Parts: sequence; structure tokens; C-alpha cells
Amino acid sequence: MKKMYRPFWSYDVEKTEEWLSQMENDGHVFEKLNRWTCCFYFKEADPESRIYRIAHDKFKSSTLAPTLQKEGWDVASRAGKWQISTNRQLKEIIKTSPTRDGVIKHNQTITYMFYRLLFYLLAVLIAPISFAYSYLFMGEAVVVKESPYWILTFLFFALVIGLVVVGIYSIVKITKTNNDLRGRIAVEVLPTSQRIDKQDERQLKHSGRRVTKIRLAWMYSPDKLENWLELMEQRGFNLQRVNRIGMIFHFTMGEPRYVAYKVDYQRQPPASYFTIHKEAGWSNCFNSISNLEKWTIWSQKYSQDQERPQLYSDVSSRINQAKKMVLTYTAFFLPFTLLYLYFLVNSFHQQTEISQWVSWGTFAFILCITIYGSLLVKLWTYYRRLKKQVAV
Repeated sequence: MKKMYRPFWSYDVEKTEEWLSQMENDGHVFEKLNRWTCCFYFKEADPESRIYRIAHDKFKSSTLAPTLQKEGWDVASRAGKWQISTNRQLKEIIKTSPTRDGVIKHNQTITYMFYRLLFYLLAVLIAPISFAYSYLFMGEAVVVKESPYWILTFLFFALVIGLVVVGIYSIVKITKTNNDLRGRIAVEVLPTSQRIDKQDERQLKHSGRRVTKIRLAWMYSPDKLENWLELMEQRGFNLQRVNRIGMIFHFTMGEPRYVAYKVDYQRQPPASYFTIHKEAGWSNCFNSISNLEKWTIWSQKYSQDQERPQLYSDVSSRINQAKKMVLTYTAFFLPFTLLYLYFLVNSFHQQTEISQWVSWGTFAFILCITIYGSLLVKLWTYYRRLKKQVAV
């Protein structure tokens, strides 16, 4: 039996599938996968042409669905939640294949883990970075004490550098792969009737009928952004567009109107997400470009005598979405806040010889604690407001 080691194989499942097919053509039939060691096992056989498909899910049955079996798919191997299927038919005549949704979701989870790891490493390194800053730019003297544990320090920094390299590679690779697996579905932002070309936009700006507003950190209080946008519409400021980073809102002065706005957070929206809401009458005003967080701003016109439209009719869905968002951001911000608080307390116990560095570091720690702490307060205050609103 032939064993081959293939690290990061799940980052690009399409490439791995092509590799398995090529191994089959070379007379090596895939037998099993060890997901912990990333090793693929093959046995010698006559060359054959096969197609492979990799899926990831909580499979409730040991057999494939009848529709997949009719298409000629068979299970070649299972390893935990991973399932590798094979088909002897030509790729051109196969109409149905195992879904990719589980693979996309799994890879997205990995990117969250690496984003969090990189942020935590940055938080851990803020103290030595502050010390290096004081030494290079503030003329502070540095006293180096001999220690038998310097090797541990070097090993730690080598580990940090290695994790940073692996993390950046994983994020870049998975982002590209997930975009390819989704088929790069184009999402139309704002209906064609509401779009304004650049020349008309410049004329509106010169005539004073274009208004630009900046809203920072609105995703931590999405309900306040919804109320603000609706109030602007009722005052006659019609939303024209939102810039790509989602902080600058452009309005044109027009007629007052009733427009419902909904800010929605999705970790990994399904392919049908935009189609479903558009069919329900909602217009897409903004999509976040970040791979870490997916925010969408929806709008729908209604008359004064009509009930305000709701994006989710189910109350539990609204609460669950808000809870998911709050817990996700809390998992990022709370460790930072506690870590900087620890650094702040520890800075007061430093030696007086480095009091200038302690002063600069103390300011940095207080600033970080204030920023992350305020975001945590905004998040949980929003969640409490939503629960009270639903309970009424």
C-alpha cells in the first residue's frame, strides 16, 4: 500500500480531487484518508479513469442519497465528517454531485480560527513592541540580564513567526478557494432604477442636493443604523449608495418616503440567501467585502398605512442572529480587553528606570481597553434592546 502525505489538502478540494483522479490514471487506487496525519493511502491496480468529489458534513447515513447513486456516485472513503466519493462516468454527463456547502463552511471556520490567532498574537506582542519603540525612538537605555532561558524566548518567537506565516497562507488560500467554490455569484447592489452615474453624481454634488454622512462602528448597534436611515428617508434624504467599506453613506435630496431598512449579519450566507430576500421585495443596499464578517443592508419601500416590513417574520430567528453576532464579536474583543488590562496592571510594577516606556505603554493599554470595552458594551446593549423589543 502506498502512503502519501499532503498537508493543507482541504484548503483546495478541487485540486485534491484532480490529484486523486491523476493517481487513479497512474494505477494507484485511493483506499482511505487519515485526516489527523493528512496521509492518503493507495493500492496498486490497473489504470482507470474516475472522478472524485470531496464533501464535509454530519452524514446520518453510510450510503449516498438515491439521486446521487443513480448518477453513479459511490463512497470511496470516510474520515470523520469528511466523505470522498467517486464516479466512473464522464464529467460532462454527470448532472448531480455531492454538495460543497459543508466544505465551504468548514474552511470558513478555519479562517475564523486563524484570524483570531493572528489578533491574539498581536495582542501578546504589544508589550515587546512598545519596549522596542521606546528603545529605538525615545532613547531609553536597555539593560539585558543574562538568563539560562533565552533559548525559550527564541523558540517562542520562532513559533510565533511560523504561526503567522501559516495563518496568512491559510486565510489567503481558503478565501480564494471558497470564492471559486461559490462560483463567484454576482450580487446586484441597489436596483438599476436607483443607480446614478458619475456625471450625474457630480452635478448633484455641485448643486448641493447630495449629502454625505459618515457612520463608524454601526455594526455593533445595527438597530440604531436602521432607525437613522429610516429617519433620513422620512426627512427627504434618499439613500443613493454606501461605499465599499460601509462607513460612508451617500444621500440625494428628494421626496420624503417610508422605507424599511434591515441590517443583517451572516457568517456564511447560503447561495439562495440573496434570491429569497429579493423575491420578498427587498433591495440590496450594501454587502461587506470582508471575509471575516458578512453584513448586508436591505431596504423595502412601503406606504404610511402599511405595516413596516420585517426581514424575518420568526422572532426566534432575529434573536438567534443577534446572539450569534454578539457572541462572535465578544470572542474577539473580550480576550483583548482582559489581556490589555493585565498589561496595564503589570506596567505599574515596572522599574523606575523605564518609567518613560511605562508611561507610553500605559497610555496604549488604556486606549485599547477603552476601545474594546466600549465595543463590548455597545454589543450587549444592542442585544438587550432587541430582546426587550421582541418581548413587548
